[in-house]
Amino acid sequence: MSKVVSTRLPEETEARLQRLARRLGKTPSETGAMLIEESLRETEFAYIEFRNSPVGRQAYLKNSNLAVWQVMMLAEQYQHDIEQIATHLQKSAEWVKAAFNYAQAYPEEISLAIEDNLAINYTALKRILPQTELVSIPLDVLESDL
Repeated sequence: MSKVVSTRLPEETEARLQRLARRLGKTPSETGAMLIEESLRETEFAYIEFRNSPVGRQAYLKNSNLAVWQVMMLAEQYQHDIEQIATHLQKSAEWVKAAFNYAQAYPEEISLAIEDNLAINYTALKRILPQTELVSIPLDVLESDL
């Protein structure tokens, strides 16, 4: 259930909210609610911030280009071993734990983002970008020291 909350905004803030709402294809009310929710999550979870991405706004880890779902996808490869993930990413264990904390609180959001990512393959890319060509690189080239 949702509740109506009214707030007074300076004219310039209201105009900025209107512009953002248009860019996002949402109403100012939906946009305001989204921004409040994101701000609350940023307050509640260390190292988390929200950013625009090609697929919409997503939770990212501060001081990186990684969305939380990307860290959690990597976590699968390391059997959720925080220390190994931290070493791989060259980040602190606390930073990695922040991704785990957020993912634990919002599992559906993270699993849907991972599912969407896994749905992208060569065929899907070719439909979006017809000029895309598949390039094969021999394994021995990848294994050689360049």
